Amino acid sequence: MQLKNDVEGINLLRELIVNFYKKNGDRNVSIFLHSKNEEWKSDSLCYLLDRKYVIRYTLGPDDRGYGTYVGGIELAIGPHYFSAADFWDYKNFERFRMSTEPFEIEMNLSLIDEFLGYPIRRTPPN
Repeated sequence: MQLKNDVEGINLLRELIVNFYKKNGDRNVSIFLHSKNEEWKSDSLCYLLDRKYVIRYTLGPDDRGYGTYVGGIELAIGPHYFSAADFWDYKNFERFRMSTEPFEIEMNLSLIDEFLGYPIRRTPPN
């Protein structure tokens, strides 16, 4: 089941993020912004992790009308957001997924955890 860039998709993304951090160390996560980008037809959630990292997860539009939705995760460094290609090496960047399947989203959250130095915990798909 892919998450779409609509109200239901954003609500499911919110739930996935909160549950991921609850399952992985019961860490503090505070979602503080839901924004829309009309030009790119995307919706984003910004959240504060452990009171020190700001992360943005974006659900994008249907990729070229094929019914495949895209998404991505970015880390705030200073006042701007950067994708993994900007803050990690290419080999690790390739591990991130653009899919909006729940397991793929959790994989991206795990990879951000790995970059930030948290213990690696990957949950198998249900």
